[in-house]
Amino acid sequence: MRRNIGSKEKGFTIIEVLVAIILLTIGLLGMAPMMVTSMSGNSFANELTAANMIASDYIENLKTVTNFAAIPFIETTNNIQTKFTRQTRIDDSNSDGSVPGGLYWIQVTVSWTDKQGIARSVNYNTYRAISL
Repeated sequence: MRRNIGSKEKGFTIIEVLVAIILLTIGLLGMAPMMVTSMSGNSFANELTAANMIASDYIENLKTVTNFAAIPFIETTNNIQTKFTRQTRIDDSNSDGSVPGGLYWIQVTVSWTDKQGIARSVNYNTYRAISL
């Protein structure tokens, strides 16, 4: 088959396709570190949310207790959801006088080690009247 010398062929050449693929690859490789950072941030946010839920749920449960047998009360619970440690402290007075009279001071600290090996913790404090 013969070609006409003056005809205009339409379509992409192999060079144009290769250049487009190379540019697309460079763009996608540039986004890879952002994806890793995003996944790491999501993992930390998930752990932080779980720790906050553990602490706030336990504080809400402690607010319904009518009598604490031994004050000061200190309790440590390990392996909550396999990675969290919860420490609870309940006191009716502080050596520095920061707890007003007639109140229990409730402190719940949830700690864990994240995937990068960094020790993390959340700390909740609240007060509750001694006599309900």
